[in-house]
Amino acid sequence: MRIGVISTQNGLLSGALIKYLNERGEIMAQRILTSDPDEPFSTCCSLDADILLMEVTRVPHYTLEERMKTIVRIRSELPDCKIALLCDENADQELAEQIKDAKKNRVIDGFFYSSVSGEYLAAALDSM
Repeated sequence: MRIGVISTQNGLLSGALIKYLNERGEIMAQRILTSDPDEPFSTCCSLDADILLMEVTRVPHYTLEERMKTIVRIRSELPDCKIALLCDENADQELAEQIKDAKKNRVIDGFFYSSVSGEYLAAALDSM
């Protein structure tokens, strides 16, 4: 079984995602319940995570800049950990384009828009 870490500002979204992942039985998911910018890194290292999903917004600690710092740290400590970003493409199209570029440039392994269903997101994470 693989270990996934979910860091989102939206608790309802992360709760639903955890439910879908646990039902599939392929990924044991851990939700981060704090906005501490160091927490995704700490949790991933302590659990030896295989997958990290982080939501990106304009809110402090969830910004693309903060998430990129986390990605650099995780890549150095857990090079095999797959990293995906999630954003609301309707609320912030510019941010969505920047995240898409991060995937094109192979900085991240995947990206998702928050408009996709929880079931789809869980299945996509499972395929990473």
